[in-house]
Amino acid sequence: MSLLTQLRLLLWKNFTLRRRQKVRLLVELVWPLFLFFILVSVRSTNNPVYKSQCHYLNKPLPSAGVLPWLQGMLCNMQNPCVSFPTPGEAPGQVNNFDNSTVTKVLVEVQSLLADPALFSSVKLISEDIGRWTSVLQNANPAAGQSIPLYSLLRTNETFSEYLTNNLSVPNTTTVSLMRTKVRLGQLPAVSANGDLRSLLCGPSVDRILDFNSTNQKQEFQNITCSLTANQLLQARQVFMQNLDNMKLLNALPQALGLNRLQVTALMGQTSAHIAPLMTGMSNFRSSVLLSAVETLDFRSDPFGSLSQLMCGTDFNLTSRAAVRSASTESDQQNTRAATVNNSTTTSTNTSDFCRNLTDTLESTSGLRLLWRTFRPFLQGKILYTPDTNVTRSIITEANRTFDALAKVGDLAEAWLQNEDVLWAFFNNGTQINTLRALLKNPVLAAVLDQQLEDSGLSSAYISSFLFNGPESERPAGMPASDWRNVFNATSGAAQQIIQILACFDLDKFKGVSTEAVLVEQSSKLLSQDRFWAGLVFTDLDPSDPRTPPHIRYKIRMDIEETERTDKIKERSWSPLARDNPFNDLHYVRGGFVYLQDMVDRGIIKVQTGVSQPLGVYAQQMPYPCYVDDAFLRSLTRSLPLYMTLAWIFSVALIVKGVVQEKEARLKETVRMMGLKSSTYWLSWAISSTLPLAVSAALLTIILKYGKVLRYSDPSVIFVFLLVFCVATVMQCFFISVFFSRANLAAACGGLIYFLLYLPHVLCYAWRDVLGFGAKIATSLLSCVAFGYGCENFSRYEEQGIGIQWSNIRVSPQENDRYSFIVSIFMMLFDAFIYWMLTWYIENVFPGQYGIPKPWYFPFTSSYWCGTPVGSDAHPDLLHELENQSGYLEKPPPGMKPGVCIRNLVKVYKTGNKLAVDGLSLDFYQDHITSFLGHNGAGKTTTMSILTGLFAPTSGTAYINGYDIRSDMDTIRTHLGMCPQHNVLFNDLTVEEHIYFYARLKGRSSKEVKKEIDQMIRDVGLPHKRKDLVKNLSGGMQRKLSVAIAFVGGSNVVILDEPTAGVDPYVFKYLWFKLFFYIYIYIYIYIYIYIYIYI
Repeated sequence: MSLLTQLRLLLWKNFTLRRRQKVRLLVELVWPLFLFFILVSVRSTNNPVYKSQCHYLNKPLPSAGVLPWLQGMLCNMQNPCVSFPTPGEAPGQVNNFDNSTVTKVLVEVQSLLADPALFSSVKLISEDIGRWTSVLQNANPAAGQSIPLYSLLRTNETFSEYLTNNLSVPNTTTVSLMRTKVRLGQLPAVSANGDLRSLLCGPSVDRILDFNSTNQKQEFQNITCSLTANQLLQARQVFMQNLDNMKLLNALPQALGLNRLQVTALMGQTSAHIAPLMTGMSNFRSSVLLSAVETLDFRSDPFGSLSQLMCGTDFNLTSRAAVRSASTESDQQNTRAATVNNSTTTSTNTSDFCRNLTDTLESTSGLRLLWRTFRPFLQGKILYTPDTNVTRSIITEANRTFDALAKVGDLAEAWLQNEDVLWAFFNNGTQINTLRALLKNPVLAAVLDQQLEDSGLSSAYISSFLFNGPESERPAGMPASDWRNVFNATSGAAQQIIQILACFDLDKFKGVSTEAVLVEQSSKLLSQDRFWAGLVFTDLDPSDPRTPPHIRYKIRMDIEETERTDKIKERSWSPLARDNPFNDLHYVRGGFVYLQDMVDRGIIKVQTGVSQPLGVYAQQMPYPCYVDDAFLRSLTRSLPLYMTLAWIFSVALIVKGVVQEKEARLKETVRMMGLKSSTYWLSWAISSTLPLAVSAALLTIILKYGKVLRYSDPSVIFVFLLVFCVATVMQCFFISVFFSRANLAAACGGLIYFLLYLPHVLCYAWRDVLGFGAKIATSLLSCVAFGYGCENFSRYEEQGIGIQWSNIRVSPQENDRYSFIVSIFMMLFDAFIYWMLTWYIENVFPGQYGIPKPWYFPFTSSYWCGTPVGSDAHPDLLHELENQSGYLEKPPPGMKPGVCIRNLVKVYKTGNKLAVDGLSLDFYQDHITSFLGHNGAGKTTTMSILTGLFAPTSGTAYINGYDIRSDMDTIRTHLGMCPQHNVLFNDLTVEEHIYFYARLKGRSSKEVKKEIDQMIRDVGLPHKRKDLVKNLSGGMQRKLSVAIAFVGGSNVVILDEPTAGVDPYVFKYLWFKLFFYIYIYIYIYIYIYIYIYI
């Protein structure tokens, strides 16, 4: 029978069984899709994020100035990405923090201090105050003239209407009051916040108003004294609002008895002098400083206030950079923090304030990130070597940045040292008291208000600010704060600055003798978390005081604060920008570039003697727009695992199916019927691969149209999965040869399959150190090669390209020779290796049922070319048996032996049990031979050895002249077998069994059709023709087994207890059929192993 016919027959059998095992088939097809349905659902909730272009704020270095440097470190702590060009990218502009409060204040203060007119105006105003003091001292209000009230009010005054409409004063009384004359010298009494009722209802009213008659005075007091205190206050307010300042100023000299020309000239002079100051004060009133004092609240919102003060925007410590890196940063510093906490020296100052400050910064989650960013710069030491005059001069210049910070502390100390003098000046100074007195004068207050019009300031505001009385005497309506609050806040801030700066080491640099000493001291400082960096100046002669023209130095830092020096870029491409301040910008965050900038400036100053006025800003290049797909990034690591787990159940079923046929002796039974081993395995390979291929096609559809692999070519994905399916099937065959129990094989098969994937996890972790050769070696495991392929198309997906036929030869990783096509070839090679190992091990170690071949069998011609047709029996065997003991019966004359057994021995390894002991026996042609013996005598063992199920321990047997040890494949083409136990396929029908084995014996389709009908009638099963074997009784199954032994024209038939376990009717029926076959088919050799029951 041809190989193709056998293959077609086996495939028919396998697919018929698979078709009838609907649950198994459904599981095989659906189970691989289960995980990917979950994956698609996850994908639907994690869509790609389309990121716009990223622009970054420039990073000021120390040479740019202390304030820009501090602003850069604080505001760029998270290296924020903005979608528009930053101000620092524009030509001619470097600072990004012009909107910050501190920058605006400094600009305003600078412009204020840079205005010479302002300072000269203050000096002139001070002189004018003295002149006004002398003029007012000569004033004689008693000699002055009174002025009609209406002449002091505005032309469009509303005071009279207010009296008539709001206070119900008669119109005639209102007109009379408007004509009443006023003594201006007493007007401050009305404008002051005193008791108006006692002033206007008593006799003192005559000092203010000059009534025409007693009746007019009485009428005025009757109306005034009937008003409530609130109505009096409102009336005074309306009166002051309706005063005309110019009329009041013109009437002032006449009312005070002063020289009109002198007062007018002094007034014009003072107005000219006060104008620049009022302009500056107007700008200052509207400045961000005052608004910051009102809006910034460091107690309730320290971060927001600090951000607005320094940056002009809100830096959120829980934003992307903090969330992405804070946990990593925290893990990296846990060990160091434990060492620092156990150290006796945690800062440069061991005061209680410093210890409490450090503990607060470390224990507060919001402050911890900020503190760890600035701590090396504030408390860290910079060691340098060698310690020579040249290096000391360089370091002195490099330390200028921290000298500027120290000057801030000096300024705070100067304030505290002079605060008593300043307090006395503002509290009781002559000039300040004179100013307070002048502001109480309504005339001068009116003049000042006229100058401050539209400025936001007023004489009342200035007067309230300069108030120095007790809080209980503060006039109603005045602001709750005055100069004392500002003074105390300034003193408190100065005290805080001194205490905080005392906790930091501003003398950063320390010289040591050698680099070895530098390393030793650096280790100690690292244990205390007080190490910034080390400077090693090379090629310097300590004995030479001259500065060399070329200075070389190296910066040594903690390894956690710098990148690896041999790392140029990431081996694996990622669409994300390298802008994470903690993971990507080590040289900035760790302070490397800051230190380099300071040292370079120091060298320039020492070499040239000139300070370079230009500051340096580092500008990170903008990053283009990209698609940020977090799902794909995680898929790179997890997709190989999902793919491997998808077929773990199918692997278990395949392994179980193969081992189950071996365990039930079905494999050897069909081989005894003439089936070639290669055809058997090929049929299993095809029938196992096809369901996997269907699931692979469904997986491809899900991955592509479920938007898991949206960019890749689905045909490439399918070919890749199909190759993996082939390799997996071969791997299942390889696993199956080590098992003889189906259930155990299924459990272990899935586990082994998964364990063979686990090396890929290690390979992924070591991907940066594994070379091409190592990857090829690990790819001898098909799951590892599959994992590498999944990595490749996952990375291409991440790049937005996807795996295509055009790029399968190129790895997505630079300088990597292991491409996608290499992964496919390695899986094909693995499939070949698995099959070769399966083929070899099955032949050399066939297990419990089979005859092992020698280890060198691939090199024997008999295996490849077969054994020549032998004679009926080897002549030496006949003589050998005749020469044996006389106890043996001589063979009948003229009879030819068909089977010759010589010295056959079988010892089972389990328990070392001897089953057959030196058996020598002949069976003759054209005879039915009954092989009798009690239970355990070795009958079944001998039959199993003759049929090739067991290998003999020693001795051999010849069937038709062929040795069972080497020619079993040839013997099986003439052999029919009915085993002791039914070896049937539960899901095939009766006629399908006969059809299968008859075709396997080489019968044509027409012959098989006739033989099916004949055999079914002969064994009495025509009514069960279409029934599945699992639905037959035991006797019917034995009938079918006997029928199978005779199909296909077998000339050697072995029946092992064909009537065991059947009822007497079936017993007689089977024997009748056996004698019928021997008479009808007299050329058949029948060897019957049967029990005789007595």
